[in-house]
Amino acid sequence: MNSLKYLHSDIQIHVLRNCTFHAFEKTPLKYLEIKGKLMTIEKDTFSPLGFLSSLVTPNARFLKLSNILPALHVFENRQMDELNLNINFRVHGEFIITTDLFAYIGNICVKKLSLTFNGIRIINADAIQKMKYKHCLESLNLSNNDFDFHQLHTIWYINLFTHLKILDMSDNNNQFNQNKIKIDGIKRTLDNTDLSDNKSFNIIPSFYPPDNVLWFPSTLEILNISCIEVVGNSINSLTLKGIKDLQILDLAYTSLFDCNYTLIGLQYIKVLNISHFKCRLLNHQFLQSGINMEQLIMQSSSLSIGLIDDHQGKFLHRLKRLQYIDFSRNAFQDRFRISTFKSQLDSLHSLILEGNLFTSIPLRLKDFNRLSFLNIRNNKIAYLTAQEIDAIEVLFRKSKRTMTVLLEGNPFVCTCASLDFVEWLFTTKVKLESNGCYSCVKNDGNITTTNVVYNLLRIMRIRCITTVWVIISATLFGVLILFILVGYRYKLRLQYFCLFIGMANPLFWKTKEEALEYDAYVAYCDGDYEWVYGPLRLFLEERRHYKLLLSDRGDVLS
Repeated sequence: MNSLKYLHSDIQIHVLRNCTFHAFEKTPLKYLEIKGKLMTIEKDTFSPLGFLSSLVTPNARFLKLSNILPALHVFENRQMDELNLNINFRVHGEFIITTDLFAYIGNICVKKLSLTFNGIRIINADAIQKMKYKHCLESLNLSNNDFDFHQLHTIWYINLFTHLKILDMSDNNNQFNQNKIKIDGIKRTLDNTDLSDNKSFNIIPSFYPPDNVLWFPSTLEILNISCIEVVGNSINSLTLKGIKDLQILDLAYTSLFDCNYTLIGLQYIKVLNISHFKCRLLNHQFLQSGINMEQLIMQSSSLSIGLIDDHQGKFLHRLKRLQYIDFSRNAFQDRFRISTFKSQLDSLHSLILEGNLFTSIPLRLKDFNRLSFLNIRNNKIAYLTAQEIDAIEVLFRKSKRTMTVLLEGNPFVCTCASLDFVEWLFTTKVKLESNGCYSCVKNDGNITTTNVVYNLLRIMRIRCITTVWVIISATLFGVLILFILVGYRYKLRLQYFCLFIGMANPLFWKTKEEALEYDAYVAYCDGDYEWVYGPLRLFLEERRHYKLLLSDRGDVLS
């Protein structure tokens, strides 16, 4: 093994002894990963590994902090690429890293340190301050532990690591309520543990000042502080200082109880994830400092409520370089205002609107000049209209034929009204998932696929045309029958109506020069005598005040 540089050992071994790696003393081993049910690592176990630069011991739940950290003394004053102690120390209840124990790490010039999923609650304050090689650290992963919130807040304030590029503090929620630890379904009490003796970072009060400032190393490029339980009062602003090279900031699930404040210092950030923020109450200037932002992710942030009164589109107004927007699962129902994305018409490439309540495409696609990816999965869209299809085809031509539209999960219908949409799914050159084959519901309630309907498209169109003519014919026949019935029922009123239409004819109007004694002469046969001297006379003379000329009444000589 004179050339061995990489060793991945997945064996059921419990103890690494001082002699375990003697055979590797002259081997140029650089990467060592040991997977197994490790319980003990003797202090000089790694002494023979003079070239080792990466040590990985995942899932060693039965190790103790006081056991494995002293074994790192052999790497003192050495340069190492990676020290990965993930998912260790979970069983024996050692969750506090003291200054003496942390010194074994601090005395190594390590570039990447990962202590994730270890249940760590406290790292003594002076332990980090006394690190000998703080300047070597480029990547620090302390995610998925149980740090006290105040300690986390203080770590963000202190600008300790002058060359740090990646910091992951995500998923750190204090699970030690009432002095209990939950391990693999078993609750254990922290007996004989006096936390007050440890110099932890408990210096932040339980409330926020109205204007907060967080300092970070200027070299930081990726910062993940998502899924952290934040408590406190409402604030006016949160300012990030010190960052000059920060590219990615992940704050998902880390919001206060509202978004009615401003985030200041986002001008260097390219990617911002603020999903699951509580933005029912939203300051429309919330993100205005992110003038160079290219990707904005705001999933499940109640924006359908927060943007209701943003009539001028102020929320995204200054973010003119946005190329990617993810507004998934925000319960949107109504169309966006034209002003909402007005500043992104020339920059936006990708728009994610998955999991909302839209019944149609909620914006004017033809206004966008570079949009090439649209995700409207899992909404309430029955089918795309001809206007929406035409708008997508226009974008397809604008995007140099690289347009992608994702439609899966919508309750599509395969009816006469949606046949043009079904045909488009299989004839367009726009990229669709499943090649346009989606589930849909027919008129009879049965579920089929758009592919089946497309294969029967000609037959379906004939059926639809036949159905339309049957409906039109039945409607006209029904109207005719109704007219006949109404005419028979109200024949007297219709006769009156026809009489007055005739009287309105100009031929019967008297001229200004004439002064006529009667308004109308009524001629009738004997069979109409009773009707003329009854209803007609009463209606015209007594109700309408017309003077009639009637022969049988003696108005005229025989």
